[in-house]
Amino acid sequence: MLSAAVGQLARAVKVRLHAYPISRSFHRGHTLNAGHSKWQNIRHVKALNDGRKAVLFIKLARQIRFAVQAGGPNPGVNNVLRAVIDEALKKNMPNATIQGILKKCSTQSAELKKYTLEIKALDQVNVICVLYTDRFTQLKMEMATILRKNFALFIDTMHGFDEKGFIEAIPPAEVQTEHLLSVCTDHAIDTGAEDIEVMDENNRLIRFLCDPRDLDKVKKELEKLNYNVEHCDHAFFPKSTVKLNPDAMQVYEKLKEKLKAMEGVEDIYDNVEAAP
Repeated sequence: MLSAAVGQLARAVKVRLHAYPISRSFHRGHTLNAGHSKWQNIRHVKALNDGRKAVLFIKLARQIRFAVQAGGPNPGVNNVLRAVIDEALKKNMPNATIQGILKKCSTQSAELKKYTLEIKALDQVNVICVLYTDRFTQLKMEMATILRKNFALFIDTMHGFDEKGFIEAIPPAEVQTEHLLSVCTDHAIDTGAEDIEVMDENNRLIRFLCDPRDLDKVKKELEKLNYNVEHCDHAFFPKSTVKLNPDAMQVYEKLKEKLKAMEGVEDIYDNVEAAP
């Protein structure tokens, strides 16, 4: 039954390639140039973007396990699991691999839990590290060793970020491209979103930003308006950014690579200014 459900999802998936984000202001009639959006400088470091299939599949397996733990192994009734499997199929994870992960979930007794660690690197970089793990104490000790060797430490940095929920979705076909921003802005207001970005004008991909507590509500309201929701999640956006010199950037990138390679590290956010 599960195999049939996952197979059906696989046949339904269509891969869309998203171009570099084009930012737009939420406020009607006022458009910002690309690179000047409040949200443009986010440094949301995900394994999904680094092109490393092994790391990507490990992360997707962890997300599947977390979804099964929360709502059961049947994607027909577990919407979170269905969304994760959709994402895995889009990233070319084989059907057999997904089935193997689902089967393994039924034999694992230890529960994954979500944790957030705050880090200061090079005395100026604020970092938020999100973990999904069943071995938090050991993982934190291992991370502390890496931080000490790379000019970083655990310290409160949450004050430097805004936590936002976001939904990436494609509007219904009747919304014409020339009216995309205007219509989606109206829909953002109607659904309770706080801001929007046009992520890809050609593929009509829109990102709606909202209070994290309103994420499910905004998602459901968009679906009622016949939006095709591609992805939704929480993210941390820096309130301000810092620009590192080349030497400092090299040191920080080395640290970031080490953190990303740790088992259980899900997302890394920082306040480093994105390269132009």
